[in-house]
Amino acid sequence: MKTFTITQWVVIIILALLTALEPLSIDLYLPGFIQIAETLNTTTANVQISLSTFLGGFAIGQLLWGPLADKFGRKKPILLSLAIFIIATVACIYVRNIEQLWIARFIQAIGGCGGVVISRAVVTDYFKKSETLKIYSILALIMGIAPIIAPVMGNGILTLFSWKALFGVILILGIGMFIFTLFGLPETHRPVITSSVNKTNILQDYWSVLRVKKFFIYSLIAGIANGALMVYVANGPFLIMEKGGLSNNAFSVIFAVNAFGLMLASYLTTYLQKHIPVNKLVKLAVSFMFVVSIILLLLMYMNANIYFILVCLFFFVFPIGILFPTTTDLAITPFSDNSGTASALFGSIQLLVAFICSIISSVMSDGSVVAVGIAFLLCTLAAFIVLFFRVEPRQELAKETVKRME
Repeated sequence: MKTFTITQWVVIIILALLTALEPLSIDLYLPGFIQIAETLNTTTANVQISLSTFLGGFAIGQLLWGPLADKFGRKKPILLSLAIFIIATVACIYVRNIEQLWIARFIQAIGGCGGVVISRAVVTDYFKKSETLKIYSILALIMGIAPIIAPVMGNGILTLFSWKALFGVILILGIGMFIFTLFGLPETHRPVITSSVNKTNILQDYWSVLRVKKFFIYSLIAGIANGALMVYVANGPFLIMEKGGLSNNAFSVIFAVNAFGLMLASYLTTYLQKHIPVNKLVKLAVSFMFVVSIILLLLMYMNANIYFILVCLFFFVFPIGILFPTTTDLAITPFSDNSGTASALFGSIQLLVAFICSIISSVMSDGSVVAVGIAFLLCTLAAFIVLFFRVEPRQELAKETVKRME
């Protein structure tokens, strides 16, 4: 495989850091919930709402930045989104009540999601089709390990400073990304000066992407995979410490091992695709997860030793590292001229489906390990069923996309 030039590696690093803003902004401040509640004279439950407002802003913001990036180029929208992110992060530090934090987090998410959405479009613009999967694998690696590492970082910061320092670190990251983008990221998409951005055009652009069945299917699978990961992260402490009886240190080690599994899977994807078509990689990964989820549920039902369950959890999380880059590549790469719109819609569908998966898991929760196992099985079963839809070949999709854009 051809190695990248220094300039290309600079672009890759910038895109990776932009991608990391979302999970870092979500998970870095989680350890500070109790301190935030005490400072703002509110409950931890109310502080948790700030997480919901962030996710809401992230879902809405993606739909905004994608079309803007297609109309006005990639770099200026990223810089604008980062400027909004920086201002909102400063507001998070100086909030005086919980309602202000909700609003600040919502605006912060709208700004922060711009870099995540447009990064996927830049990959399609800047790199050859033979290289996009490798780049998406790197971005997926960051997206996979950041949610696991961020809380550990947050704990370390809280041992020395107050919760405001958590947002201070996020602020420094945002300012750093603004500088790196300004001086290190080239413009990869020529602005479409003649097209006006209005509601009708945006809806038409989204509909032209959404009606492509292949895009919709792989977006759903990406959302289900993300939902399965969220279910794992949310229930990890319950499974490992409360039911498994393991220590906090053991919990950190287990999460680190599974993070390594995600990294390894993303890394191996670029080599596997040389021998296995990417669409078949998706089918193999989903099928493998489905089989493992059945075994995992049986082990939980039989009240098996925690270490057997942990081994199955590793192999359940592992193929998610394959699904993230492959589904992104299959869904977005064919849309060369409106990849920003495709990326935005892909991200919104992924977030919405993951949110639905986590809600269903929460509703099903009855304090038993079996309920978690059923949630895992339902996620993989849904992805397995989606794959029964007929997906047209990539070449036909590219031709169809060009016709629609003309």
